[in-house]
Amino acid sequence: MAQLSPSGPVLVVARPGDTQDAILTAVAAQQVEAEVISDLEQLAAPWRTAAAVLIDADQAERVATRALPHRSAVYVVGQDPALLATWSAPLSARVIRLPEGAAWLGTVLGEGSSQRRAPVVAAIGGSGGVGASTLAVAMAQLSAARAPLGAALVDADPFGGGIDLLLGAEGVPGWRWPRLNSASGQLGDLRSYLPVIDKVSVVSMARGEPLDLAREPLAAIVNALAGWHSLVVLDPGRAEISVREAVRLSSVQLVVVAAGVRAVAAARQLMAAHDLTEAQLVVRPVKGGLPTGLVADALKRPVLAELPADGALPGAAEGGVAPLSAAGRRYRRAVAALIDELGAHHSIERRAIDA
Repeated sequence: MAQLSPSGPVLVVARPGDTQDAILTAVAAQQVEAEVISDLEQLAAPWRTAAAVLIDADQAERVATRALPHRSAVYVVGQDPALLATWSAPLSARVIRLPEGAAWLGTVLGEGSSQRRAPVVAAIGGSGGVGASTLAVAMAQLSAARAPLGAALVDADPFGGGIDLLLGAEGVPGWRWPRLNSASGQLGDLRSYLPVIDKVSVVSMARGEPLDLAREPLAAIVNALAGWHSLVVLDPGRAEISVREAVRLSSVQLVVVAAGVRAVAAARQLMAAHDLTEAQLVVRPVKGGLPTGLVADALKRPVLAELPADGALPGAAEGGVAPLSAAGRRYRRAVAALIDELGAHHSIERRAIDA
């Protein structure tokens, strides 16, 4: 997801009407400073300094003809899908379709809100069986133990069987995805509705009928959780739509990759398919496998951490024992170091621990 710069207010290029009303409602809800422009003669200066630019699709053609310099965090907003698609490429802009995209609009603005927003980290498996879900749970557990506000763990994998099983929390009462799938717009504090285990608020899949995970409920829920926790961790699995939405909503993408030839090849395909050009790698060394430096060279992304194998974790998952309760000291220290490394750049709370 594009990162907003704090250098200036959000720029809204829209005439009075439904689209301007929708944008300004989201602006007010997120407590963001905004500058509204309808006279395009005044556009050049704020275009360069705005935290983000939201353009009414009806104004997109006029903006495109002004040959403004390229910049990030530009969004075309409106109701006509053909019009949105027409001007997305010329403006190098993401598209937010209303009314369905209202929750994403709130998420985009939330990145530049005066309210405290937690980093959103997506833990994505470069191939199957590399422990991305286990890492997601461990990161949420450790972050929750360190931070007064706790952490949130969001299961976005419709075929994963429910991440609450990894915490041994399948019997803990609280809402799971089927009950949350109608969420939209600006939500409040969800902690009283969700299963909470050791300060980790869990949004989990339920066992039952397959769920078509809609993008706007996911955006609304992630946006709400980011306002009430110190860290939000997404576990999207490897389903195409889940990974795409996790990339869209997250501020940090971690690709967990085993240091084997086939695993690296699989990770390269996944990263290309989802344009993971800003992702960072968490490497699982493999006996007789590739050196970590070669993995980084092959995937053209930096390695943030190495994650050692831990023989206790597979059995713990089967027994419903949470990862940090079962893992050995090396694994816990590696997760702590990973969170500290992220905290140096993404405001995740840091604290030395006796692992």
